[in-house]
Amino acid sequence: MTTGDVRHCIKCGREIGPDETICAICNRAGMATPSASQYHGTMAVGIVLGVVLLAVAASLALRGVGPYRGEIVDTRTAGGSLQATVSVTNEGTKPGRAKCQLIAQDGEGRSLQSRSILSPQVPGGSSITFDERIPGIAGAADVSVACQ
Repeated sequence: MTTGDVRHCIKCGREIGPDETICAICNRAGMATPSASQYHGTMAVGIVLGVVLLAVAASLALRGVGPYRGEIVDTRTAGGSLQATVSVTNEGTKPGRAKCQLIAQDGEGRSLQSRSILSPQVPGGSSITFDERIPGIAGAADVSVACQ
């Protein structure tokens, strides 16, 4: 054996032959050690299986939630901001929270301010109504809502 061919046991560091990965002392049972491709193949299968299981779990957890429909019930000014009363309907069978975008526009349709909100919990097949502030609007404005 030349100095370039010297390998060491992966457990204890003893010198081993060029075709070995573990010495006879560390491998007392004489079991064959897995190859690098076996290690990598096992890890690849484990990762793919984990991603598939997470996707299935996410699909089952979100089944029956939404879609949501939102509408503006009322608007009023309050202390330098616009107060909007929003109604959100969950058209699904399970409870959930809707992500809604409130958009305030002037009389000519130009956007004055927008705000992204998360609604309170909406039971499946039901509606809730809640108030939300849109800061920075002192006067009257048209407000629209889109929920998902």
